[in-house]
Amino acid sequence: MLFKREIKRNYKSFLTVTLICAFFQVYIISMSQTFGADVKQILDMKMPPEFQKAVGMAGLNLNDPLGFTGIGFSYVYLFLSIAFASVFALIVSKEFSEKTAEYLFSLPVKRVKLIRIKLFFGLTYIFAAALFIFLATIIGMATIIGGEIPWLTISLMMLAWILGGLALGSFAFLLSSFFSRSLTSSAVSMGVVMGLYLLQVVISMNKELDFLKYISPFDWYKGSDIIRSEEISIVYSLIAVGISAACLYLGVRRLSLIHISEPTRHG
Repeated sequence: MLFKREIKRNYKSFLTVTLICAFFQVYIISMSQTFGADVKQILDMKMPPEFQKAVGMAGLNLNDPLGFTGIGFSYVYLFLSIAFASVFALIVSKEFSEKTAEYLFSLPVKRVKLIRIKLFFGLTYIFAAALFIFLATIIGMATIIGGEIPWLTISLMMLAWILGGLALGSFAFLLSSFFSRSLTSSAVSMGVVMGLYLLQVVISMNKELDFLKYISPFDWYKGSDIIRSEEISIVYSLIAVGISAACLYLGVRRLSLIHISEPTRHG
């Protein structure tokens, strides 16, 4: 019942996010047929190499359609991360804002179980969105480009979206446990995501700050690196899983112990 309730609450945002990202990926792929290497010349003239590196465009072969998916990877990664953080930030805090938390947690089911059901929906949202965009990318390449499909590379991109988005979403969930207003929870989470993205840009443009690269999930996975190496970093992936597990555990624990009448700060 609770899982279906979350589907009804979030299906519009799911369709919006996935359709926008899927359309963008297909559009990017179609650009390879129209503009090809001309885009590379424009990028070289308009963007310094440091900035191209910061947004994951450095070293992409734009004579190859796969190179264009590398351009799309970074933007889809950012958009999905914002969406995932929003879903996880609101998944419980919205109950407090809508004054339904007291009823929900008074049901003859343990509070921890209710929260876990909500989190299971959040995980389903992430996997389903990434899979939908993965399929759109595959279909786009098959219909527009034809030939051999780079299954491994695109699968790794999907995995990177999942791991990075899960880490950010889990952190947003933990942050949301400190706020009783869904608007505040969402705003803080969005601020963190955008701040980490900008941090990644700054790190990429300043070698002196390279030691900070472990902080931003946007520095863990870049389309150009995935295309070039056909792998994703095991170290960063373990960090992503560790952060996700820790944040989800701490968030569930905090929400399971607080009083319903005063769940969190009223910030």
